[in-house]
Amino acid sequence: MKTVLDLIGEFAVLNDAKVMWGGTLPRDAEQRWEELKDFYDLLMSKSGIVPRPVSRQFSAKDVEARVTSRERLRVPLEMDMVFQAGGEFYTAKGVNVSRGGLYLSSSLVLPAQSSLTVYLSSTEVTHESLLEAPGEVVWSNDRPLDRASLPPGMGISFTLQEGIIERHLDAMVIDSLVRHLSGVDANGLAPEFLLKEKVEL
Repeated sequence: MKTVLDLIGEFAVLNDAKVMWGGTLPRDAEQRWEELKDFYDLLMSKSGIVPRPVSRQFSAKDVEARVTSRERLRVPLEMDMVFQAGGEFYTAKGVNVSRGGLYLSSSLVLPAQSSLTVYLSSTEVTHESLLEAPGEVVWSNDRPLDRASLPPGMGISFTLQEGIIERHLDAMVIDSLVRHLSGVDANGLAPEFLLKEKVEL
């Protein structure tokens, strides 16, 4: 039987395909992407969802197995962070993350193509408590609650995505999905989607 996790997996695949197709999918796939995006955005938002007691409906292994396209799947983060730019350190708030990028909310908003280093906490590091993740600003937002209701900040693309950094970012995505699916009645939000057939590209 199809679950809400299968819907997220389907959305992630269509999301990757949309990028590879230059931003527009064939008509049926584009319509399905729009439907699933609305559902995914609702699922990941704080408002509009009635919480229930936390239960582990899906494990990290379930997410890994069913949501295989996680490169561009953005999940909420809400984490205090530090970044370095121009030899100075600044505090920021991680708003959302994917395996390839991060949105940082900060009082300092750097222009596109600026280089910076984001420091990520990791239990995998033995001698240091933080991972240094070099990145580049892909786009900037200096207006309050502009561009998809995001606070002022920067969209960061990580320039080094191999090894421990990639594994850590992927673990952050998986953990966020597990937490969001554990705290809401996700299946109750999507009864009509669970009955629909998957769109093939």
